[in-house]
Amino acid sequence: MMRDPRTPSIYYEDADARSEQMERLKGKLDDLLDALHTLRNKKGITPATKKIVDDEMFKLEKKRYQKQSHEFALNAVDALASGDHKASVEKIKEAIDYKIFCRVEPGMIKGGEQIENHIFSDF
Repeated sequence: MMRDPRTPSIYYEDADARSEQMERLKGKLDDLLDALHTLRNKKGITPATKKIVDDEMFKLEKKRYQKQSHEFALNAVDALASGDHKASVEKIKEAIDYKIFCRVEPGMIKGGEQIENHIFSDF
């Protein structure tokens, strides 16, 4: 019997397995990022090693951002497909909040560093 590809049951029947895979992947990415932070802060590394670590950290953070954004988008689509208006609005708000946070955070860190340098610098 052929299933109708427009029905959400086809696309969402293994949602639990998908979330478990996403959690495992996020855990692995976090472990790798921690290892790179440790290597980056290690004394006596060469500039080339530091550049390689910085490049890999950038790639890893980008990959983590993409995976997290994908997960938020899937949650929003699931809520939309279920027909629950309030839940879908909340899921879309969560996705937008995450994107805003990721784009604003570097500026906040830089501003915090500037304030810290201004307050605690030796004149």
